[in-house]
Amino acid sequence: MLKKVAVPLMFLSLGVFSVGISSIGCSSSSSPSDGGTGGTGTGGAAGGTATGGAGGAATGGAAGGTAAGGAGGVATGGAAGGTAAGGAGGVALKTYSVVLNGAMEGVDAGSASGAATVTLNTVTGDVTVNGTFSGLSGPATAAHIHGLATPPASAGIITTAPLTATPATSGTLTGGGTLSAANTAGMIAGMTYLNIHTQLHAGGEIRGNIGP
Repeated sequence: MLKKVAVPLMFLSLGVFSVGISSIGCSSSSSPSDGGTGGTGTGGAAGGTATGGAGGAATGGAAGGTAAGGAGGVATGGAAGGTAAGGAGGVALKTYSVVLNGAMEGVDAGSASGAATVTLNTVTGDVTVNGTFSGLSGPATAAHIHGLATPPASAGIITTAPLTATPATSGTLTGGGTLSAANTAGMIAGMTYLNIHTQLHAGGEIRGNIGP
């Protein structure tokens, strides 16, 4: 009888042991499943890094703005039009070197002479005279720009450009004003002249034609 009872107890013990092993196996397979989930989390973080990289590229693209700004600066700097306009202003001015003597006035004025610079703006008609004289027979009584006449002919006084001469036998000749369009054209054509008057030669002692 004892031998018959011992066998079932052995099988019962083996069954319990088998169940225990099976439970341990299940617990073991559950842990790798949790490890997989962690891996997915890590992958998400890598995605964030990729997005950040794209942002950096976009920021780098802002260099295009710098290039555009540079081009604008060059265009502005190229305002050469100002220089061209200034050049045109210079072309509008004519300068004449005038020599005065008694021969051009048609009188014997001895050693009396003079020299002057006449500057004419051919656009506006503005004219200036700066010069000196010496050796007159007496103090200068007047000085003028005359026109319009072809040398050696005489002409009237151009009153819009009065001149002043030092009231002495030598000194300076200065003055100017604005010529009419006709007188401006006449001066350009060589039809005007300077002269200085004295008491001895009331009509003019020395003269200088303003050359074309």
